[in-house]
Amino acid sequence: MVDTDRWYREMFEASTVGLALADENGLLVLANEAYAAIVGCPRHLLSGRSSREFTHPDDLAQHAAMEQIMDDAKARGESVHVEKRYLHADGTVRWGWISASEVPGPGGIRWTMAVVHDTTDRRRVEDDLRQAAQTDALTGLLNRRGWRDRLHQLTTPRGADLALALAMIDFDRFKSYNDRYGHGRGDRLLVRFSAAAQDLLGGRVSIARWGGEEFALAMPGVDSTTMSAVLAELSAVVPDGQTFSAGYTTLRAGSPSTTVSTARTCCSIGPNETVVHARTARRTKRPDDDRQLCRRPNPTTPESDA
Repeated sequence: MVDTDRWYREMFEASTVGLALADENGLLVLANEAYAAIVGCPRHLLSGRSSREFTHPDDLAQHAAMEQIMDDAKARGESVHVEKRYLHADGTVRWGWISASEVPGPGGIRWTMAVVHDTTDRRRVEDDLRQAAQTDALTGLLNRRGWRDRLHQLTTPRGADLALALAMIDFDRFKSYNDRYGHGRGDRLLVRFSAAAQDLLGGRVSIARWGGEEFALAMPGVDSTTMSAVLAELSAVVPDGQTFSAGYTTLRAGSPSTTVSTARTCCSIGPNETVVHARTARRTKRPDDDRQLCRRPNPTTPESDA
C-alpha cells in the first residue's frame, strides 16, 4: 500500500518548481528548495517569514492585495495567476509566475498554496529582444520605435501643467563630410557624438537617432529656454569641429494642440502625436542670421551642402 503522505512530501521536496504554503497571516509554513532558490534564502530560515520580505518594492501593492485578488477570482470561479518580482539575496531580480490556491489549514481556516515558476530567463530574453527592437544598432541610442514608446510614456497625462520640450538636430553638411573622409569615419562621428551626448545629458534628456545624421530629444518638465540651453551644451561636444542645426518646441499636457512653425512650413501637434520634425520646429536663433543657434565656424568642413 502506498504511503500517500510520504509520496506527496517527496513530490513536494523533489519538485523543480517553487512550492510554498502560507498560513492565514501570510507567514510561510512550508517551502521547498526550488522556492528557496528563487527568493535566495536558505530553506531552514523561511519558516515564519512573509514572502513580502523578498518581494520587489514595485510589486508590494500587488502582494498586499493578494487576499482580495483571491476572493475576486474565487467569486468568478477562476484560478489566481500573477507575475511578480523577487529580490534575490545576491541583489538580482527574479521573476516568478505564481499560481495561488486556497487550501484548508487547521480548523478549516484559509491557508494559501503558491506554485512559483521561475520565469527570469524568459523575461531576460524578452527584455533583450525588446531592447534590441528599440535601439539603434550603430549608436546604441533609441531608434524610431524606441522614441515613439518613450514619447508615449512621457505624454501619458500626469497633470495639466506638465510640459515636454522637444528638439530635432541635424548635422550640417554631413554628406560632404562622408564624401571627404569616408562613411566609416562618418559613422564613427555619429557614435562619438552619441556617447558624448549621453555622458553630458545623463538621465536629463531622452535622445534618439531619428535617422541618418538626425537626432531627436525630449526633456520633460522644462520649457523651450531650458532646451535651448541643452542644445548649446550639445553643440560643444560635436566631434571633429562639426556643427548641427536644431529646432525645438514645447508641448504642454491639457492643451488641445500646440502649433509649431517656421518661415517655411507650419503644422499642428496634438496631445497624442508622437513625432516632431526638425523642419516644422521653431528654429533656434543665431545672432548673425536670426535663424540658427548651435552652429560654429568650421574651417575643416567642405562648403558644399549635404
